Amino acid sequence: MEEMYEVLKFIDHGARCRQGMDCVPGKLLIHCIGENPRLDKKTVFEWFRQLAVCVDQFYRCRNRRNYRYLNPYSIVISDEGRLFLLDLESQENAFVMKQMQKRAVRNHFVKPVYDMGITKNQDADLFAYGRTVQFILACSEITPQLRRREEVRFERLIRRCTGESKKKYAEFSQVLRDLPPVPAEIQSGREKSGKGFGMILAEIAAAAVLGLLIGLIGPL
Repeated sequence: MEEMYEVLKFIDHGARCRQGMDCVPGKLLIHCIGENPRLDKKTVFEWFRQLAVCVDQFYRCRNRRNYRYLNPYSIVISDEGRLFLLDLESQENAFVMKQMQKRAVRNHFVKPVYDMGITKNQDADLFAYGRTVQFILACSEITPQLRRREEVRFERLIRRCTGESKKKYAEFSQVLRDLPPVPAEIQSGREKSGKGFGMILAEIAAAAVLGLLIGLIGPL
């Protein structure tokens, strides 16, 4: 049975963005993957794009503030399959916020040596976005499988988000530009199913990723 979560909704007006709130039935991303790690490739690609759009909208709505707690606990997948950011200021979501304080979550998704009260850039959210993409790719079975060139693009995107590449991203518009589109072959059914993301999984130790997953998933 799905829980009800207070989430953020955004409406774009040209270059400006307005924020609203809503209560939607759904599941946290961490639980979606834990209960069903076999994910449709089209869905995963759409999630990556929706998440980047949401974080960029938050940044523009909140006077260039970072969302700060981007991780698989702060992302809600609605009954309709839409992705939303959890409203971190809602008292109704306090039980989820407690899960985010776990050391395993902070160590993996929070940018090291980051002062949330000073910076006006998107470094913290970009880091967390890259780690979240990495987490989804490593802990799920994507069908049809990722192609080699898609693995390479995601590896490069993750490194640019986390700052491991010299050409690091400065804003989410760059992420949106570089995200791979959903391949046309998916619609025609010509791609073969299977498990991919070999390069991505190799970048993180498999045992460490699975250990993190086991540590994070649990009853709220």
